[in-house]
Amino acid sequence: MPFNIFRSLVDVGILIYLILLLMVIMTGQVQIAFAGITIKAHHLYTPIRFLIPLIALRLLITLRVKNFALLVVSVLFCLLVIEAMLRIWSPPLTRPEMIQIHRASPFFGWDLIPGASGTGFMGESYRINSEGFRDIKRSVEKRPGKSRIMVIGDSFTFGARVNGEDTYPWQLEKELNSRGMASEVINCGVIGHNMWQHYEVLRRKALPFHPDLVVLALFVDDLSASSSPRDDGQGDYHGKNPFRDKDLFGMLDHIYLWNLLKNANAVYEYKYRYKRGHSFMKTIEDRKKQWGPANPGNLNYRIMSGKIEKKRLNAFSEKLREFVRLAHAEGAKVLVAWIPDSVQLNEPDLQVVNHTVERMCKETDVPFIDLTPVLESEKDHSALYLFPFDAHNSPKGLRLIAKTLADQIEKRDLLLREK
Repeated sequence: MPFNIFRSLVDVGILIYLILLLMVIMTGQVQIAFAGITIKAHHLYTPIRFLIPLIALRLLITLRVKNFALLVVSVLFCLLVIEAMLRIWSPPLTRPEMIQIHRASPFFGWDLIPGASGTGFMGESYRINSEGFRDIKRSVEKRPGKSRIMVIGDSFTFGARVNGEDTYPWQLEKELNSRGMASEVINCGVIGHNMWQHYEVLRRKALPFHPDLVVLALFVDDLSASSSPRDDGQGDYHGKNPFRDKDLFGMLDHIYLWNLLKNANAVYEYKYRYKRGHSFMKTIEDRKKQWGPANPGNLNYRIMSGKIEKKRLNAFSEKLREFVRLAHAEGAKVLVAWIPDSVQLNEPDLQVVNHTVERMCKETDVPFIDLTPVLESEKDHSALYLFPFDAHNSPKGLRLIAKTLADQIEKRDLLLREK
């Protein structure tokens, strides 16, 4: 009798976790409270890690030890066959991470791996050229009769969650050439870079390509860090790749099947990320609640509203001046562009930083473009971003940015026209 009760409890446990698994698959999360007990799951592996041992236990009860051992051996053999097939096929999902395009760097904190490629969580493809840019192959020497533009920025410039041809530097090149301004536009954007990293990219990677024009595309969090760890006293700084996640010291990274399951889960969870503590991803209004006055301690809110510490603001101003001086010393013009977060649209109180940076540019005698009014002029703001999956600009928003930059470059006569 006790044995039957134990078996029934195992069956009930399997049923409960199967239901939880299905609910997570269908809704992205589940939370059930009953008789003072709360059961919740926000990830597929939460119910799976309990379900697998319970199923194994139930099979052991049913098959007994000898048959269960035979089953385990058969399953292991099938898994080895699958592992061998995956190694032969080697699809992107079997890599330790789908997007293996970053590496630690003592100069940039992290940068792009030359020649790397990857697939993103929304199916977008990433290809890094041999110079370490998200771009096609470019020669260091400029082509005769062509102007060269280096665009420096963070993930909005890099083009997070979109294909290469949808990024605004790529579209800017097409737009300028269609207007008779023969140009090469090289995308130097790196996800997560701040002002000190923009300066280092200019100094170490962009200027060796002898640009005629450098476009510095700024975003809210660029004001958060303006001095490198080396400047802050970390003389032995080796950099750190913030996008690298090693499991068990990287031991499981060598198992293709494990990577496949982990990455497939990551792709699935990305679809429901706005339900997993990322409610600010669901809509622009939800993001405003997260980044707005309701959270006065949020750094991005303090930056946008002009409430950051004077020391941090001064550090940014000085690094911006250094950036401009260095570019000018090498004979390159500079154009500063402000790419707004969606929360800034039609929110004057969150655009204080825009005017602050514009004033800095005027003091430095550098042209400044605030893209906020341009994006505000669109009727459907949500179409300019990738909500609810991501807060970066959509291809439509990036096209608008590219066109506006081309308009301003042409209006300000920053490039030579074809004769």
